[in-house]
Amino acid sequence: MALLLLVLLQGATHIIPVRSLKGAYVGEERPQFTLQGFLNGDWQQQCDRYAKEHHGFREGAIRLHNQYVWSLYHQSPNAGAVMVGKDNYLFEPYFVDEYYEGCMYQFTEDSAEMAQAFDRTARRLAKLQAILEERGVHLFVACLPGKEQVYPQQMPERGSRTRTKYMTAVERYPALFDRYGVRYVNLAQHFDSLKGRTPYLLFPKTGTHWSNIASTYAFDSVMRYMQHFGPAIAPVTLGEPYYDKRREPDADLDELLNKIFYIPAEKNQYVDVRLPQPQPEGERPSLVVIGDSFFWNVLYNFPISELFSHFRYWYYFSSIYCDPEFENKTVNDINLVEQLLSADYVMLSYCTVQLYKLGNGFINRALMELCCDADEIASVRSRLEADTTSNLSVEERLDRDLEYYFNL
Repeated sequence: MALLLLVLLQGATHIIPVRSLKGAYVGEERPQFTLQGFLNGDWQQQCDRYAKEHHGFREGAIRLHNQYVWSLYHQSPNAGAVMVGKDNYLFEPYFVDEYYEGCMYQFTEDSAEMAQAFDRTARRLAKLQAILEERGVHLFVACLPGKEQVYPQQMPERGSRTRTKYMTAVERYPALFDRYGVRYVNLAQHFDSLKGRTPYLLFPKTGTHWSNIASTYAFDSVMRYMQHFGPAIAPVTLGEPYYDKRREPDADLDELLNKIFYIPAEKNQYVDVRLPQPQPEGERPSLVVIGDSFFWNVLYNFPISELFSHFRYWYYFSSIYCDPEFENKTVNDINLVEQLLSADYVMLSYCTVQLYKLGNGFINRALMELCCDADEIASVRSRLEADTTSNLSVEERLDRDLEYYFNL
């Protein structure tokens, strides 16, 4: 009885601190009592669902179950988000798909159609780069590595299935960028050449992102590359590598498993970034980064606010981070043209599996708003929304036939 009452007390007060679960989910809201809901039984069902999610020590019960699955069967308790490779190397399913068959098959079964989509994106990106360059804004792409490139020998088994060579975005885009004159830095290729040759880990075994030390060296190189075509950036000094306890996000996949005990960590090296002589604020360039979660590692290690006068991180071209003016806002809340033309650098930063959605709609929207007036854009969108003959969304139709709808 005492144990039962303790569970009820914990659920009501959370008096005993517990380690919260990792991951994102939409929880059941506290049900609001209504007479109608009580009479038809909806309120009781909502209360039941709410109680299941908010009982005392729920987090510990889930961790205990997940530890049992891991320890006894050596399986991922969250196989939809984390896959277990050899020697306890953890991978996101997207990277496993990319290794075995190429993620393009998540988007289309027609390789010719995907090849055309790659070509369209590269051509539009070249046009956007030229338009911005005329106004002193320097756009470029950073092709980032994926864990499947660096540790192919640790990939999870796919039964009797062998690896089949398909066209991948990280192979296709550099050739197209060369053809159309798009500026880019190919860190994916660089990391591929480094695997097995560095005294530090390029990717931690329990994380999905590049290691903190590898991302630090990489962004130092990116900043050197940027200054070949844009304004000066204050030079930074990188210290000597050192071993330290595990940092964010080196175990982000292990944390998603929500076990009691973490997988024993390999020795992770880190390097500190120092800024000996900061530029005066009026002389610092400004930077917009549009990209995936890999750039968080850079933000963890670099004094970005001291290197750039105005830094904006448009996460997957959706949420806005690191911009006090638009805190808790999205890109739908900004004047895109105004924001772009106030920047010195615009960096599209995507890893191997995210390159398939390069820009996440940024390229099309930027071209439309830079080249066309608001009335024309609204007129085209209204016409497409009224057309019910296509099963494609407005954005999908614009992506496929942007040049047809607008005189760019």
